[in-house]
Amino acid sequence: MSRRVDATGAAMVALAAVGFGLNGPLARAAADVGFNAVTFATWRSIGSVVALAVILAIGVAIGRLPRVALRSISPLEWLQLVAMGFFVAGTTLGLFLSFERSTIALTLILFYTYPIIVAVAAVRIYGEPLGPRRLAAILLASFGMVLVVLGPGATASDGVDILGLLFALGAAACQTGYALVASRGFASVPTFQAATLLRSFSLLVYVLFMIPFIILIGDAERLIGPFDGVDAWVLVVVAGVFSAALPTAGLVAGYRRVGPTRGAVLMLLEPLTGVLLAALWLAERPAPIQLVGGILVLAGAAAVQLAPRSERGAETGPSGR
Repeated sequence: MSRRVDATGAAMVALAAVGFGLNGPLARAAADVGFNAVTFATWRSIGSVVALAVILAIGVAIGRLPRVALRSISPLEWLQLVAMGFFVAGTTLGLFLSFERSTIALTLILFYTYPIIVAVAAVRIYGEPLGPRRLAAILLASFGMVLVVLGPGATASDGVDILGLLFALGAAACQTGYALVASRGFASVPTFQAATLLRSFSLLVYVLFMIPFIILIGDAERLIGPFDGVDAWVLVVVAGVFSAALPTAGLVAGYRRVGPTRGAVLMLLEPLTGVLLAALWLAERPAPIQLVGGILVLAGAAAVQLAPRSERGAETGPSGR
């Protein structure tokens, strides 16, 4: 295996992390215009499916994006895509529900226990080596992330909401499944087509389970009420395209090129992005210690990319499409 760092795959994951980092501030903005966590997650999912379908259709029409016949996808790959739909829906709902009950910072620190879980699980499931340099890189990046989200004022609130913390941990569990399946699963399905399908399955989760629940509890007004103003439409478009559709495609492609462990560590850029955006949009100013933490996150992400060949083993999954 080549010693060359897959810079393209790393960049794809990093850009996806930045896109997903928009979710916290967007969720807060959505609450201000009348959405709750479930209704905003539903409309964000609709926006992402529409955006991906349009991009895929145009790309296929001009010959720039590949596509396979649906009948050629194996039953196992269909099962993996369906599972990804549940993982995506579970991650999004867990995060948005936690954002409602806790600070963006505290939600993200609990959510980002998942790279450590992925690294350990990949050793067992995929036989990936967890050598000393990679372990040190994970610990360095994780420590930097702790400094970012636990800096002075980052978790100041009236109290700790246990249910909010559980939602964040549930999101971490779903994201672990996402990382492990995305890096090796549905290998015959090109990236944009895979992203469109798994996002479609996540939307199906909302349609079959979440929307009936919203109606049952008498909160249906939150599904359509916010659209009285233009702000709701702007939020749905921005969230659907830039914090869901494009990051999903980039993350699938990136995980396929760099593997679940390196991909999960690079995704530590998401809390860095989320906290910085919260500082700009919500006046949660980062302290110097948080800036130091950001540097450590970047250093850890770079170090795991430069792990020696003996530590990379069989990590790389199917090539990007």
